[in-house]
Amino acid sequence: MPLLRVAALLAGFTLAGGLAAAQPVAEPKQAKNDIWKDEPKEMQPPWWQRDLSEDMTNRIMKGIQQRDPTKARQLVELRKKDPERFKAEIRGQGQPELDQMIRERLDARRQERNAKFVEWLKANYPGEEQALAKLKERDPQLYISSFDHLMKQYGYIFEADLSNPELGRVLKQDFELKKREEELCQQIRNEKSEAKQQTLGAEFQDVVARRYDLLVRRKDIAYEQLLKKLDDLQKQIRESKDEIGKWRDPKIKQENVKQRIKARTGNKVRFKWD
Repeated sequence: MPLLRVAALLAGFTLAGGLAAAQPVAEPKQAKNDIWKDEPKEMQPPWWQRDLSEDMTNRIMKGIQQRDPTKARQLVELRKKDPERFKAEIRGQGQPELDQMIRERLDARRQERNAKFVEWLKANYPGEEQALAKLKERDPQLYISSFDHLMKQYGYIFEADLSNPELGRVLKQDFELKKREEELCQQIRNEKSEAKQQTLGAEFQDVVARRYDLLVRRKDIAYEQLLKKLDDLQKQIRESKDEIGKWRDPKIKQENVKQRIKARTGNKVRFKWD
C-alpha cells in the first residue's frame, strides 16, 4: 500500500537535548533585491565535520587522553598555537568518540520515537499498552519482543496518525474491520447450520462494504493531498514568474552588479555602467 509508505516516510522526529548539531554561521543581512543570495552553494557537510562544540571537543580530548596521553598533550599545545589546525586534527584523532556520539544521537531518536509510540498506544489501544507495561519490569526480553510485535502491528497507523490524523482514524477503523472480516470468514467456513451461515454472511457483507468505503476514503485523502501539493506548486510557479520579471529590470540588474563589485573588491574598483 503506497499511501501507507508515504505516510510513514512523512513522520519525523526532533531530538531535544543531548548532542546538538552545530548552528550555521549567521550570514550578513541581504537586500530584498539581492540576486546573489540564490547562487548555488556547496553541500553542507554533516555536523561532525563542521565546527565541534566546546563540550564535544572536551569529550574527544578526554578520550584521546585515555588512549594516548602524549598525543593529547600535543593537541593541547596545538590548540593554543593554531586553533584551525587543531580543529582539523581533532576530527581525525577523535573518530572513536565521534562514532560514539553518532550512535548516541541515533539511539536517542529511537528512544524518543518508541516513547511516542507507547503514548499513542495508551491513547488508542489501552489494553495493549497495559499488558506491555506489565512486562517491562517482569520480563525485559519479552517486553522487547512484544514491543516489536506491536510496532509491526500498529506502526503504520501510528506513523500515519502523526502526519495526517484523519488518515490515522481511517486506518484504525479499517484495522478493526479487517480483523472482524477474518473472524467472520473463519466462522462461516466452520459453521454447519445454514441459517447461522446466512446470519453471519449478512454481517460479513456489511463489514466488507464498510471496508470498501474506507478504502475509497483513503483514496480521497491521497487525492486531497495531491491537490494541496499542486496548489502549492502553482503558487511557486506564479512567484517564480514574477521574480524572473523583477530580475529582468535593468535598474535592479545595475544595482546588483554594483553591489557585487563593491562587496568582492572592497570598494576598490570604480563602478561604470554604459
